[in-house]
Amino acid sequence: MYFLCVGAMFRNESDSIVEWIKHYLYHGVDHFYLINDNSDDNTVSNIQEYIDKGLITLYHSKEEYYEGRQRNLYNRYFLPHMQQKDTQWMLIVDLDEYVWSPLSIHLGDVLRMGCTQFGQVQIQQYLYGSNGYVTQPTSIVKHFTKRAHHLRKCYKYFINSNFEFSSLNVHHADFVNDSYKHNRSVFIILDPCYFVLNHYSCQSLDFWKNVKCIRGDGDAYLQRSIHIFHNLDMNEVEDLQLWEQNKGILSEGQNMLSR
Repeated sequence: MYFLCVGAMFRNESDSIVEWIKHYLYHGVDHFYLINDNSDDNTVSNIQEYIDKGLITLYHSKEEYYEGRQRNLYNRYFLPHMQQKDTQWMLIVDLDEYVWSPLSIHLGDVLRMGCTQFGQVQIQQYLYGSNGYVTQPTSIVKHFTKRAHHLRKCYKYFINSNFEFSSLNVHHADFVNDSYKHNRSVFIILDPCYFVLNHYSCQSLDFWKNVKCIRGDGDAYLQRSIHIFHNLDMNEVEDLQLWEQNKGILSEGQNMLSR
C-alpha cells in the first residue's frame, strides 16, 4: 500500500511533465496514476523511464469530449485505487498545479502530523502569472515566480482511503455518506500555512497560444483566448518560496529514480 499518490490527466505536456514528476517525487509522493488524454507530442516518451521504474501507472483515453468527461475518467481510473485501498491518500491535481507545504518538504509528513482524522482536505491556490515571458523558459517553478496577491477560492484536494467516495470531481470528491460534506471534522479546507497550491495557469504567451489554446480543455467546454490569458496573468507579488524548496531537486538529480 502506498501512502501518497497523485492522480492527474494530461494532454501534450512534453515541456513540463518531467519537472512536475520530479517536484512531486521530491515532495514525498510514492506513485502516480496518470491518464494520457490523446497526447500527440512526446509527453509519454519523456516519462518512460519513470514508467519503467514502476513509479507511474499510465492509462490512455481516446474518449470523445463532453461536459463531465474529466470527472468520469477520474472515476473510471482513479476511484478503484481508493476503493481497493492501494494508497492511503490520493492528491488530485492538474499538470500546471504544484502542491507544497511550508511545514515540510514531504507532503506526507504534514498529512501524518495533523490530517489522519480527515476524509478530504481541500487546498487553496495562488494563481501565478507569466513573469513577462513570451517564450517558454526551461523551468516553471524557477522562472514563474510572480503571482496574484490574494488566494484564489478554487480548490484541489487530498482524499483518505479510510473513507468511501462515490465520485472524484475536478475540485472535490463526493462521499458515499452525504452528511460528511457538511462535517468539518471530516471535510476541511486547510489554510496555506499547511498546504499551498501554486497554479501556473498561463505560463508564457507562446505556451498559452501554441499549447493551451490548441489542445482545449479536458471537458471541451472552455475555449481559451488571449483575453483569458490577460485575465489570468497575475504578477502582483514575487514569491520564491517553492523555488527555494525545489532547489534541492537539482542536487538530488537522478537519485529520485532509484526510489
